[in-house]
Amino acid sequence: MKKLFLLLSVSLLLFIVSGCSSVKRHKSAEWKGQDNSLVDMELFGASLGNPALITADKNLWDLSASAQAELVRILNERYPDNEQFIGALGNEYLTEGFKPSPNFTNKDLRMVFTISKKREYRDLNETSTRFSQADRIEYLKFSLELPPECNLGFKEWNRYATEYGEVEIADVSFSTSLNLEADGVVKQTDTGGKASFSRDEQQVVRTRYLKLNGSISDQVISIEEEGTREIDLTGNVIADVSLEFAGFPERIYFPVFANTELSSLRHMDVQVPLMEEVYDTIKATLTLEYVYRHVQSGSRTFAEWDDQVEYYTGTVRKQVPLFQKDDYLPGFYCIADLQDERDLLKIRQGEEREYLLQFMTYKDALRVLEWLEGLKCPDEALHEPLIIGNSTCFFKGKVLSGADAMENSWRIRPVY
Repeated sequence: MKKLFLLLSVSLLLFIVSGCSSVKRHKSAEWKGQDNSLVDMELFGASLGNPALITADKNLWDLSASAQAELVRILNERYPDNEQFIGALGNEYLTEGFKPSPNFTNKDLRMVFTISKKREYRDLNETSTRFSQADRIEYLKFSLELPPECNLGFKEWNRYATEYGEVEIADVSFSTSLNLEADGVVKQTDTGGKASFSRDEQQVVRTRYLKLNGSISDQVISIEEEGTREIDLTGNVIADVSLEFAGFPERIYFPVFANTELSSLRHMDVQVPLMEEVYDTIKATLTLEYVYRHVQSGSRTFAEWDDQVEYYTGTVRKQVPLFQKDDYLPGFYCIADLQDERDLLKIRQGEEREYLLQFMTYKDALRVLEWLEGLKCPDEALHEPLIIGNSTCFFKGKVLSGADAMENSWRIRPVY
């Protein structure tokens, strides 16, 4: 009986000693319910990458040295008059092989998600509060969903690899000695003891936690974070993504001038975002799910093992601005009637359908407008169709004559 009592006493003491270890997550924990007001998230600093502007401006100085010499020789033969020769040196040219291909449907976006938690220091004086200085966000999962009506989808991002972190919880090295008499009374020394027990413990305890994980689909990206000891999830998460709109074909034009005369129009077919309705702002749905760790007692110490913990879960859902109109639509320009900007100048080449005469830059549109405003036609050609190179001008559904062009007043306006 004494041996059994001795064994039970030793086991109990060892359990008490090991229970005093600081290698614990908390003293106690319980789930308290749903509270959607403890954590918030915003999408800040979203920046968009746009394709570089392409212009048809190619003159003598854009060519290589050998090409410049050859062009000067050709111009000298074509324009023996000195004044014509000097004027021709400033002409702009567009080579036949000039086929730029800007992509107006692909967008590169850098998104900064900002996570914040509720800090109510004035509640510290209250006997019952959901805020303490030791509180932290323990888990986050948030997603961004694109609106289906905008024909927009995610293509790529920079979160393919899961990131893990590792923390050292404890570096434990201690010895415990127990001296017991036969009657089970604990003594501080071995004097008169019938049994002696000792325990040595050396351990380094580490844990790995999820720093960042994510998934991507056509319409949704999702990111997950996990906190651990003394690591709060308040802060910023940056995600670089590539998006693509469904495409719609458009034709843009590059004017080619000889001296001050508009000699021809070169064109290029491009893809622009297919939008049934042009939105001033495209908004996405941001959804945040979180686990909030509130320390009910034990917040006076920095260690967490003595905390009495209460857990709250919450969900936040909101609409956040993703793109402004100027961000996702190309900045094309066209020439419109001064009195009614809905009436636009169009052209047709051969048997093709009519196309809107639109330009990639304001500079190109301005040069064509200045040419129109300074247009002079001989009397015999006043009522003939106005032709630029091999392109016939159309306005209000009919062929535009030289007289109509000179009598009308024009202005430049954005296409979108």
